[in-house]
Amino acid sequence: MAESDSPSAAPAKDPAGPTEAQVLAFLEANPGFLDRNPDAILHLVMPGAGADRTVVDMRDFLVRRLQEELRDLRDGTDALIQTARVNMSIIKRTHQAVLAVLQGDERGNLGDAVARDLPLLLDVDVAVLAVEEGGILPARSVPLAVLPAGFVDEVAPRNRPIALRARARAEPRLFGAVAPQVASDALARLEPGNGHPPGLLALGSRRSGAFHEDQASDLLSFVARVVEHCVRQWTFGERTTA
Repeated sequence: MAESDSPSAAPAKDPAGPTEAQVLAFLEANPGFLDRNPDAILHLVMPGAGADRTVVDMRDFLVRRLQEELRDLRDGTDALIQTARVNMSIIKRTHQAVLAVLQGDERGNLGDAVARDLPLLLDVDVAVLAVEEGGILPARSVPLAVLPAGFVDEVAPRNRPIALRARARAEPRLFGAVAPQVASDALARLEPGNGHPPGLLALGSRRSGAFHEDQASDLLSFVARVVEHCVRQWTFGERTTA
């Protein structure tokens, strides 16, 4: 037996940490240490296979596999935490947008609240509330884009009330003078009923691909339903009974 392998040999000592003998004594006194601290395995180097390179060291294989699984688990946990934080931020901003819509409607300037507040709260470049032609618009709707009849069915039909377009068409009827700058948009159909014409809640971004059809649209739909409820209370000239 080599001198370095002898139990009586002086163990190597790290000036910045405990000696090997102290580590060994600690592990002997705490047999459940690795069970409570599995990440410690990531820092271990297992003994090699020896002189015979044809022999496969299964211990080393299993430990390395466990190390990889622990790293993947740690990375996955970090990604999950980050995703949860992003989702919470989006939900919070959505709630703030809904409050801005309700407050704007109470003040009688819903159209202005959508145009002014929603871009900041929803991280977009432009937000528009638009309705098709259908009677005299009430003062509380200003500023509001007026769309030609049939426009809403063209871009957001009833069977697909949310349209997320990675590459938007320049549409001055919807976004006005800033239409050439809108590279991607999200359109939510509004169906107030009670004789009101259909409309759109439109969000636009200068960044191409900011919206795409694989995105979840439940939060946008939620904001749109609140806007729709507010519009339902307006008076558009002569209304028919739903």
